[in-house]
Amino acid sequence: MDPLLLKVKKTETDSFSVNHFTYSGSFPGLWHYHSEYELTLIVKSSGTRFVGDHIDRYTENDLIFIGKNLAHTWKTDPSKEKNQSSEALVIHFKEDFLGKTFFTTPELYAVEKFLQLSQRGIKIMGKTQTAIIDHMYQIQALSGVNKLIKLLQILSLLADSEELILLSSEGYNQYINENTNDRLNKVHAYIMNNFKSSIRLTDAADIANMSPTAFSRYFKQRMQKPFSQFVNELKVGYACKLLMLHKFSIQQICFECGFQNVSNFNKQFKSYTELSPKQFQLKHRSLYLQASLYQLQANNPAE
Repeated sequence: MDPLLLKVKKTETDSFSVNHFTYSGSFPGLWHYHSEYELTLIVKSSGTRFVGDHIDRYTENDLIFIGKNLAHTWKTDPSKEKNQSSEALVIHFKEDFLGKTFFTTPELYAVEKFLQLSQRGIKIMGKTQTAIIDHMYQIQALSGVNKLIKLLQILSLLADSEELILLSSEGYNQYINENTNDRLNKVHAYIMNNFKSSIRLTDAADIANMSPTAFSRYFKQRMQKPFSQFVNELKVGYACKLLMLHKFSIQQICFECGFQNVSNFNKQFKSYTELSPKQFQLKHRSLYLQASLYQLQANNPAE
């Protein structure tokens, strides 16, 4: 089942929303996405965090930035559902909440680049995490222009930080960094159009008008990973997306993603996710059951 599209509510007097959510027990755990960017601080809770095809543990002070239309949820540990409340401080804003061209101004180049990266989901660490948490608690008490300035301060800190961890794989949403040069963009386009079948380094090198050896060095320097690793991550990311739909067999997904046999598919998948395809699918199954129940209740409200 696909993630649910949710509408984020805000007041008529605000251009973006700041909410402190408190639940008696667990978070709703609903697998969803929305058109807004999201910055979430876990105030109280622990469990499993799902962002795109990334799965990880979370605890208090977990700080995550979610790109627009990227599926995500936080699932509270079952042992803590009845014993404590769950709390999160969340900021939502749309890309054009200050106008369609605001983030394209030269002064906000770094922020625009950060927002593009956030399409994979970002975990904020270290001193940046500490500073952002402090700003998030402060913004709750602000209004008007001071509230807006505080949000821009947060975005500036995030854009300048090197204490960021990308979460979801490039293959999950087929992210392309538009700031790369034209040569690399052409290679990206070739990879995206052919990763489900056969991709050869020699063909990519021809597109870049370079020798295979020079291209291999160039690609690794620019992308911080070898060409083969990049392609396999795309294949695995796309496989994660198909597994989460629960519509295809593992064998079907294996060949759809361009792997030659199930054995190699299982090996590559586990090397990147630390889970077998079946284990990954089971981890997400409860999310889809919850989403299915939610949709059923929404379509058939009690009279």
